[in-house]
Amino acid sequence: MGIGYLGRFLRRPRSRAPTGITAVAQDPTTHPGNGGARIAASVDTTGKTANITETGGDDKGGHNECCISTSALSRVFRGVVVATKAPDEVAAPIHAWISSYESKGASEHDATATSLRPEEWCKAAASSLLHEDSKQLVRAAIGVAFLREKARRSQHATPADLAMVWDLVRGAIIHPMTTGPCFTASRSSQGFLAVPLCSLLKDGNIDELYRFHIWLPDGQRGNLDFAVHSHQAYAQSWILTGVGKDYQYMFEPVTSMADATHAMYALSWADGKNTSAAYKTHQTSSTVVNTGKLGRTTCTAGPTVHTRDMSYYIRSAAFHSTEVAPDTLHATLFVFDSHRGFVKDAPVLGPKDTESSTQLRDPAGVTPAAVANMVETMRQWEVLMEQGQRHSERAEWEHAQQAFNKALNLCESVPDFPNAARYKQQVLDQLEIVQSEL
Repeated sequence: MGIGYLGRFLRRPRSRAPTGITAVAQDPTTHPGNGGARIAASVDTTGKTANITETGGDDKGGHNECCISTSALSRVFRGVVVATKAPDEVAAPIHAWISSYESKGASEHDATATSLRPEEWCKAAASSLLHEDSKQLVRAAIGVAFLREKARRSQHATPADLAMVWDLVRGAIIHPMTTGPCFTASRSSQGFLAVPLCSLLKDGNIDELYRFHIWLPDGQRGNLDFAVHSHQAYAQSWILTGVGKDYQYMFEPVTSMADATHAMYALSWADGKNTSAAYKTHQTSSTVVNTGKLGRTTCTAGPTVHTRDMSYYIRSAAFHSTEVAPDTLHATLFVFDSHRGFVKDAPVLGPKDTESSTQLRDPAGVTPAAVANMVETMRQWEVLMEQGQRHSERAEWEHAQQAFNKALNLCESVPDFPNAARYKQQVLDQLEIVQSEL
């Protein structure tokens, strides 16, 4: 999906930044609470060009102080209800419980009573809510709400922050719900599986949408002809595991078919009831239709490599593509947030001589719980590999061997380890180096 494939259609990046794109180096201290974040270059744009800012955290400490207000948790929980199709009889008591904290703050004239830290909300839910389904739904909402507050305040999410959020979200996803709510997975046109976590729509458009994205090592990476795309809403991604590469593009309109490399396509969604440009949380398919607007697409930047605990954002209507090796697993937490930017016209780019293309959302039996467990296993594997690498760099060969052996044991002992042969070989290569030094 990267330059290797698209290169025959795209012009190569120029040696300097194209007109309208300005590289801006951001200091981690420009926003409070960044916790030592590494912030890479930001690319500002005009028109339909990509804008991706990347942040990577190496702060291994505890998560920054960030409270969640009652109103924020209530709003996010409404989105969790939509995402999981939670029945009214399950959702209503939880709404009432969250609202009771707002009433408490008003009666005591104490604004702090309506805002709690994530662990305080979790403790309150554990002691107040009776059914485990309810507790898990609230825990998912707490995790999403915490990430939302971080992003809205322009605060860097540390590795500890992401670990906490992931633990809350994963716990809810893998919990066997018995009262009706259900997390679901669907196959994106870009090849990954998407699990809605919190969905808030307004007038047929995304208002806020949080999802869990997983690229499985199954070779499925979507239709490469439609790899370059844009989003209506401002988007931000937090990397949970694996490696992804992003490319940025500029689309210049042309009138001649001979001069064009791509055409713009309009996107619509179907949910089994109707097909329209109105976004649908639970989709059965999506379709792109050629608008006849021709253009020449140029790759302006990339690949930008994204790894665990990094974050990046993409501005509304910015053209980009994501590449993940077909034999590897990659996972992110992802948000579309129209409050930080929204453009109604956000097309997909595709072949200039194709009429339309439809992507079915069927996940082919893959469940959210299964992929959540895969991601957790890969996160554990990455930690062990990082430990082994650090010990190797210090010539601490016995400790390195212990860490790599633990990583090898994961590959061999965990059922359904994703593409175990590939990751096992990666460990064996490291062990061979270590053993030559012992």
